[in-house]
Amino acid sequence: MSKVIKVNIKDNSYKIYIGNNIINNVDSFHKEYFNKRSKIVIYDKRLSSSIYFKKLIKKLGKNTNSIAVPSGENSKSIETLSIIYNKLFSSNIDRDSVIYAFGGGVIGDLSGFAAATYMRGIDYVQVPTTLLSQIDSSVGGKTAINSSFGKNLIGSFYQPKLVLIDINTLDSLPKKQMLSGYAEMIKYGLIKDKKFYLWLEKNGKNIINKSKKELEYGIYTCCKSKANIVTKDEKEKGQRALLNLGHTFGHAFERLSNFTNFTHGEAIAVGTIIAFKYSYELNLCKENELKRVYNHFKEIKLPYEINHLFKKNIKATQIINLMKLDKKTVNNIINLILVKGIGEAFICHQINEKHLNNFLKKIGFQ
Repeated sequence: MSKVIKVNIKDNSYKIYIGNNIINNVDSFHKEYFNKRSKIVIYDKRLSSSIYFKKLIKKLGKNTNSIAVPSGENSKSIETLSIIYNKLFSSNIDRDSVIYAFGGGVIGDLSGFAAATYMRGIDYVQVPTTLLSQIDSSVGGKTAINSSFGKNLIGSFYQPKLVLIDINTLDSLPKKQMLSGYAEMIKYGLIKDKKFYLWLEKNGKNIINKSKKELEYGIYTCCKSKANIVTKDEKEKGQRALLNLGHTFGHAFERLSNFTNFTHGEAIAVGTIIAFKYSYELNLCKENELKRVYNHFKEIKLPYEINHLFKKNIKATQIINLMKLDKKTVNNIINLILVKGIGEAFICHQINEKHLNNFLKKIGFQ
């Protein structure tokens, strides 16, 4: 029995289905939502031998075309996007067709942006296969590719018509990727749901170990939380920015490493701890709140110090310059998501660059 969440966006409402055998019924979903319209699957090349990919193609019908995309963040590029456009045209995909995005966040972001811009927009369905994409990037309609200047700087808000979350696709996901997703899961508790955070302290290890009961509850809670936020603020004019806790730092770390050596979630984990440390430095949150989160990250085996990501020395000015390219920066002033405590995140519009620079040096940057 699947759980269902409705994302109530004016003119763009859609449903999220969460369950253990969702892909088994993908043909029924297609018939219900799209009748006999043609479809094409854009998928992570690494998943070509996956039983769930094979099942998806079989259920959608043997005439279903597919486009393989190389794994990794570097595929979120103009070059890859151009290849996808050419394959869509050569497959005679028209405005009545439907794109299915099968894979993690890279595939979802890339396919969504392709759907948003191909022939001025065609329908697409998210079928996320990683914990991170199931609880975060597949919901909310943020689509993007990267630029040489930073992550997700070229994109659009374009909502999917449907999100199909099959928890069974996580069965073969490496522990490193489960931890990466958990870093995003914990974010929902830290920004505005202390009760969920306390539940994660008790059940986090079960989620990492793929217990279906805890996974379903955790995924459902995150999707419900994000759906509520997106409903109120689709275009990130206000509280949706809270979902970027740890991301302004984390995206800078990813850019410095050229998206290698560590996962998105690992970068966000360290960025989240730094956001808590800076909040404490500014006397916004209490030390025991910082220590509680720090100790949970340590216990669950998420990275919590910058030297867990970089072996070389990083300059504070490098981080700040990259943070200025963040989409929340206005008039060259960095906006950060900070906290007054667990479950009490807020948008800080008054970051003093010199103070931030001194703080970054204090915690280990040059």
